[in-house]
Amino acid sequence: MSIQCTRGPWASTSLLLSLLVALAVVGCDEETVGPETRGSIEGQVQDASTSEPVAGAGITTSPPTESVLSGNDGTFALDDVSTGNYTVEVSKTGYKSRNVTVKVRENRTASATILLERGDDFGTQTDSLTAEVTNWYNDRVNRDSTGADSIFADVEYSVRNVGDVPVRRYEVYFEITTSDGTFSFEAEGDSLEATQRDIGGFRKYITNDAQAVEITDLYYETSES
Repeated sequence: MSIQCTRGPWASTSLLLSLLVALAVVGCDEETVGPETRGSIEGQVQDASTSEPVAGAGITTSPPTESVLSGNDGTFALDDVSTGNYTVEVSKTGYKSRNVTVKVRENRTASATILLERGDDFGTQTDSLTAEVTNWYNDRVNRDSTGADSIFADVEYSVRNVGDVPVRRYEVYFEITTSDGTFSFEAEGDSLEATQRDIGGFRKYITNDAQAVEITDLYYETSES
């Protein structure tokens, strides 16, 4: 007498379900991405000769995070950035630009002290008018988080009438230097009395980070012209 064992439909269904579960688990393992780890960067900008804090220095990073200015005590902070290596770029009118490299680790703060050396004066002066770049920095903008960043140079400047007669109208010519070439900008003003000072600023689209901002020329008309 022989006994034959047969598997009913439920056995085939059970085997098929087991295979599907196994495949799903493998698929999940391949597609699962761990959470992005983040940290922060902080530091202080100082004058290399005096060790005094440098306020208003432009801080940018590569890879880009955000652009900030150093505070009155020279300090700055970049919070909630992805872990990895960053080049911190610091610029300030009257100083030579400086780069330092930091490593951001998970839930930790990378610190740096950046010493800036005095550089060339970026001002321009005539008999009746003087102008200077007081501050500038690069600002990267990515409005939809999908395409490449747009880069703008934010520039602040001042113009003073150092003559004895009012200035009716003036023009200040700027040149922004990048690795892709130079970009020009012209600022205008009027009604500048003797000893009076104007403070202005502009925002210029550029194709790469600005490396220097200079005033190349001045034009003005006095009330006696």
